[in-house]
This record gives sequence, C-alpha cells and structure tokens, in this order.
Amino acid sequence: MDKEKGLEKKLEEFQTYARENKKVDLATLAINALESQTKNLVSGKQKKWAYLVSVGLPPFGLLFALKFYFYDQGKDDAKQVVLICVILTGASLILFWLTAQLLFSGAGLDINQIQQINPKDIQDLIR
Repeated sequence: MDKEKGLEKKLEEFQTYARENKKVDLATLAINALESQTKNLVSGKQKKWAYLVSVGLPPFGLLFALKFYFYDQGKDDAKQVVLICVILTGASLILFWLTAQLLFSGAGLDINQIQQINPKDIQDLIR
C-alpha cells in the first residue's frame, strides 16, 4: 500500500508540473513512474525454478523459500513467492506421503515390518 501511495503522490506532483508548464508531457512522466514501480520484482526464471523444485523435490522447496525470505526481501513480490513455495512444498509432501501409504498398503507391508528387515538376510538372498 505504501508504494501505491508513493506512486499516487508522484502522479499528483506530475499533474502540478503539467499545469505550471504546458511543455511537460504528463503521459510520459506517468508511464516512466509506472515502469520504475514494477522493476523491483523477482525474475520469472527464479520463480519457475523455485516452483518446480518445490513440487518435484519438496524439502528443497523450503530452501528456496528461505532464500527469497532472507536474501530477496527487498523485492516487491518476494513474500508472495515465499508463500507459494511453502504451499507447493507442503502439498507435494502430503501427496508424497499419501502415495507412499497407498503403495505400502497395497503391498501388504507396514513400516514396522520394513524396519525389522535384517541386512544380513538380504545379503543371504542375493548370494
């Protein structure tokens, strides 16, 4: 909201200049002010990588969220990118967990049964 108020104040100043001096082009000044307002954003390439990693490799999506939260907090849309990375990472973790539960229940295995497997038994089966 502060940036919007700052932009509004700039536009009012430009209108005052345009009234005082008829040679001032108000449209050009307004366009330049709007363009300079949107330059402080996280790049699209960084966003795409962060979102892909958040979905594909869930725990590492939190690293991107931390990066944008601490190192890119001066960017206008950094908080939004952090929120989306956290949501995508959480949803991907839940989906992974549900898929693992579905696979284990379909195989008739329990996590406790898998943990009780002795590595020596596996080596004996391989020989």
